[in-house]
Amino acid sequence: MAKHLLYLTNNQLVATVWDKDVFSTEKTFSNYASGWLAFSEYLELHRDIPAYLLTDLVEEDFQRENIPHVFGRARNSLIQRRLNTLYRDTPFHKASHQGRAHEGRKDDQMLFSALTNPILIKPWLEQLHAKKIDVAGIYSVALLSPLFFKKLHFGTEPTLLITHQSSGLRQSYFHEGYLRFSRLAPETAWSSESVAEFAKSEIAKTTQFLASTRLILRGDAINVVVIANSEIISYLHPLCPDVDGMRHRLIDLNEARHIFDLKKMVDITLCEPLFLSTLASQRIPSHYTTLEQAKFHNLSKTRGNLDLLSAVTVTGAVVWTFANGYNAFHASNQAQKAQLDTQQILAKHQATASSTKVTLASPQDMKTAVEVAGMITNNTPTPTSMLAQLGKALDTLPQIKIHQINWQVSSANDAQTDAAAVPVASTESTPLVAKLIGIPNRPIEILTLEGEVVPFKNDYRTALDSVNQLTRELQKNAHMQVEITKPPIDLRPTVKLDSQAGNDADLMKPRFNLKLVWKP
Repeated sequence: MAKHLLYLTNNQLVATVWDKDVFSTEKTFSNYASGWLAFSEYLELHRDIPAYLLTDLVEEDFQRENIPHVFGRARNSLIQRRLNTLYRDTPFHKASHQGRAHEGRKDDQMLFSALTNPILIKPWLEQLHAKKIDVAGIYSVALLSPLFFKKLHFGTEPTLLITHQSSGLRQSYFHEGYLRFSRLAPETAWSSESVAEFAKSEIAKTTQFLASTRLILRGDAINVVVIANSEIISYLHPLCPDVDGMRHRLIDLNEARHIFDLKKMVDITLCEPLFLSTLASQRIPSHYTTLEQAKFHNLSKTRGNLDLLSAVTVTGAVVWTFANGYNAFHASNQAQKAQLDTQQILAKHQATASSTKVTLASPQDMKTAVEVAGMITNNTPTPTSMLAQLGKALDTLPQIKIHQINWQVSSANDAQTDAAAVPVASTESTPLVAKLIGIPNRPIEILTLEGEVVPFKNDYRTALDSVNQLTRELQKNAHMQVEITKPPIDLRPTVKLDSQAGNDADLMKPRFNLKLVWKP
């Protein structure tokens, strides 16, 4: 992803675009009204690229203090009050946690820093905001120095890191791996030799300051690391011998290119590309974030996410449309194939039908014959069902003895009459025979039986109860109608009692007749 890198010093701003590990041609703008206007016109060509503002200013302050070790809102409120007290005139301030004290309450050690002259920054930010360009972050060369320190692998040893930029010599002191302070010494020298002499004098001033403020004790070892071009380094070698615990490491920019993996950069004369490439190649949170800049950056991120979502949606719609088009094309081909197959089958059928001999029976008659055969198979009456019902009822009444059973079918709607009841074998009327064999529906079945209650022992009440109980058992089937045509003894008052001499035993037997009608 391309990044618009802006390098701001006290005198000028240098703009370049980082894309695929390569810097574009630099554009320089003076820190005056004319430079701001030219910068505004330049931004018209880079509206869609997020901007990263890297500052290297003299007016940057560092204060190291201890604060109570608290958490959550109390910690945030404490830090914010301290920043407002130290830097009330600038919105560009930051608090960096640097571990905890080793003694006492073990307070949190904090490094408070700020860009104390916001007038140097605001004109450039106003031009960026006027063009609605996303400012991804505001950074400081001093606060990027810890990344350099880690690359050099000095651990926790006291180290003074000096880098040569167009703005001057940036001196950053590290102790126990943390940045303690940083200062920029503006450069007035022009030749490499004079720059080397200026660096030697600045090293002496800074080490004396560190000793006076007890950041290092006199006689303690300290590493002095200088990064500059090879010509300045050649002049520094005789000026910086290792004496009194002070060890020097002089790194020319060609060596620095390999340390910081910047092999694509061929010609480097100052350290600005090292800081800019570090900022461009890593995801580093903004050092000096303001509410306005953060709000606009979040809106830009939201807009970018929405644009990405829109692109994904459009891509999905295109893929879906293509898939539907492919499916429609495939379905059309399948339909054409099915139509051809249908035509071929119809042609084969026509050929088969043409070659088939003509029969006397039409297909419709054959179909009707099959349906009639199936109807007869399903509806032909048999006494099995009625006999099964009768057997089930007789299982509960062992005192009833059956002498005779007569089964027949009937086509009459009223099964109470015997007028239409005929044997199955009757062939007097064809329509009647059709009804009796189950065309179109299953016929009514009639079962008449003659039985006797044994043993009798002249107990007519028990005989009548047994026949009535048999009737009730048979009537449990909803399709069954039961009628007692002859009870064991007829108790009606209109019936005369008859007797014949010599035949009393047969007359005294409790015989009865039942008529069972089953309607499907």
